[in-house]
Amino acid sequence: MTRSIGLLGLKLLVSGGLLYWVLGSIDRDALFDAVITLDPIFVLAAFGALVLQYPVGALRWFEILKLLDFPLAWREVFRVHLVGVFLNQMLPSALGGDAYRVWSTGRVGNGWGKAVSSVLLDRVAALLILILLLLAMLPRLVDILPGGPIVGSLTVLVCAAAVSIPVFFFVARPVAKLLEMNRFTRRLGPIARNADLLWSKGAASFRIAGFGLLTQLSTAACVWLIALAAGANVDFFTMLGLTLPVLLTLALPISIAGWGVREGAMVFALGLIGVSAETGLLVSLVWGGLSLVGGVACGIAFLLQGSERHKLAVYAAENANLSERED
Repeated sequence: MTRSIGLLGLKLLVSGGLLYWVLGSIDRDALFDAVITLDPIFVLAAFGALVLQYPVGALRWFEILKLLDFPLAWREVFRVHLVGVFLNQMLPSALGGDAYRVWSTGRVGNGWGKAVSSVLLDRVAALLILILLLLAMLPRLVDILPGGPIVGSLTVLVCAAAVSIPVFFFVARPVAKLLEMNRFTRRLGPIARNADLLWSKGAASFRIAGFGLLTQLSTAACVWLIALAAGANVDFFTMLGLTLPVLLTLALPISIAGWGVREGAMVFALGLIGVSAETGLLVSLVWGGLSLVGGVACGIAFLLQGSERHKLAVYAAENANLSERED
């Protein structure tokens, strides 16, 4: 419990500190003027693009569960995924959505190992697609960004990440064998061994990649539509290229639901193409606000049911007991 509170405090410090720094470096009157001129039609369209991620993300996880021979119905997968989205937005440090997905699927009796593998592989699949898409957009970024160390550093990082992908798959099975030889790490072996399912299963692997691609494109479309609502003159592919590095920074679990990190990264990214800091901050705040609204909507959709509230209460109690035992 003490460690959980400490981590929560650290994330609050990061989010609060970054938000304070960003807000202190902009013209607040200009930000207010930008807020009152937002186009609500574009904002609603952005929310629609954001919501598209929820069924697509659930479909990607559903395909991975099928590859692991985990017989979970689509309706249940979609329900658990939506509750996970809600938890990621509302209680990211104590009751994370990924932990809930593992708990909710593992307790049905099909194996905790497969439940953990499915969620980890889902995250890995999303990250790999993000890296590959960023690699594909690299020529575009080189064209639109000012020359200098930023472009050079980004090129090196993206290329290094892309090269690491085949290395990751190549070493997965040898690592699995090493893990299985030790009784303390034996349970981690199947997780590493299942990594090649992401690329070696033909049509299923293509479907997982396709759903991952749609998720990234819908996120970029959401941010692009918000930028248009704020009056920024940015085309979709430019916004796609700028959004991908921001998403990569958001993969770091160092803040509360990405707040602060997202704002700083978006102000910096849009500033590289001449968009004002006030507009960049507004785009990021609306993006975060829509994500929060979407997460709350996911929770309301299921938590109004008594059975779902009971299940979440059981999960919270078990999580609290586990934290107390660790302390």
